[in-house]
Amino acid sequence: MKKTMQLVLSLTVISAVCAAVLAVVNSVTKERIANIATLKANAAARAVLSASVKAIVPRNDPADESLTAFIGYADDAKMKIAGYAVPGLTSKGYGGNIRLMVGLNPDRTVISYQTLAAGETPGLGSNLSLPSFIARFKGQSAATVAVTKDGGKIEALTSATITSRAVCDAIADAARRIDRIEGKTSAASSAAAPKANPEGKMLFDPAKSEEALKVLPKGTVSAVALSGGKGRFPVFEGKDAAGKTTGYAAVGTGKATGPHGELVILYQFGFTARRTPFFNPPPRMANQSAVEMTDMENAQRSAYNAAMQDAMAQLRGN
Repeated sequence: MKKTMQLVLSLTVISAVCAAVLAVVNSVTKERIANIATLKANAAARAVLSASVKAIVPRNDPADESLTAFIGYADDAKMKIAGYAVPGLTSKGYGGNIRLMVGLNPDRTVISYQTLAAGETPGLGSNLSLPSFIARFKGQSAATVAVTKDGGKIEALTSATITSRAVCDAIADAARRIDRIEGKTSAASSAAAPKANPEGKMLFDPAKSEEALKVLPKGTVSAVALSGGKGRFPVFEGKDAAGKTTGYAAVGTGKATGPHGELVILYQFGFTARRTPFFNPPPRMANQSAVEMTDMENAQRSAYNAAMQDAMAQLRGN
């Protein structure tokens, strides 16, 4: 017992000493680390501003005082604004958070950017710092910049569409941030409203029986619309040549929040005669969403799963 108490006391003393040492180290290095971060931000700001800038003044974001933006002036008297260097943040990178220092002209078009922090995949998403990729953003409106797959003008990095979209999101964040600093938007509107992504173009008419046949089990020769449902599209009952039920076809709507706002996907699913999901033939996407399914992300998966649950609910109503 005595030895145990001695051991406990020794460990307590060691822990206390270690804690004290860490506290001293932290107090000594905290200010140095902060100074290094400030120097890095200042250097990045200078790098992304135009050569005409003669004076730089730091400004805090009223919605996030931990981040500092920089206003560049074309004259020493600081009367004529030549541009801005603004931190842009996003959590939508493939590897998580991305932080950029974005250079903007007074009209909010992009000058350039530097990567402050990113955890993207080496050789793919990490190419966001390549000069050739950064150059694609020059002259683009920061507030509306987007990759070509989303209707914009930026060619995404090969096999790194998610990272490319995240860079666009970070640049748009920088534009919103400088608008807040200049009082053009309130601090409460710290993020732009999600861009609506409505159903888009319908790929086929799910109300037609010939379309329902494409998701029903083999051997189905006809599809009859049932009348008991309350959904937007009818539920079909498939029958074979002998008039026996082979299965059902139902359309479900799935919604989720994606990289560019609300994602809406309509799927037509096939079900067995026992009303269990059937995947041969596979389900069919009934509408063309703005985000291509080849870039499948959590949002698309969530919308797909929600669509299946909705289709099952439609089936239960018949």
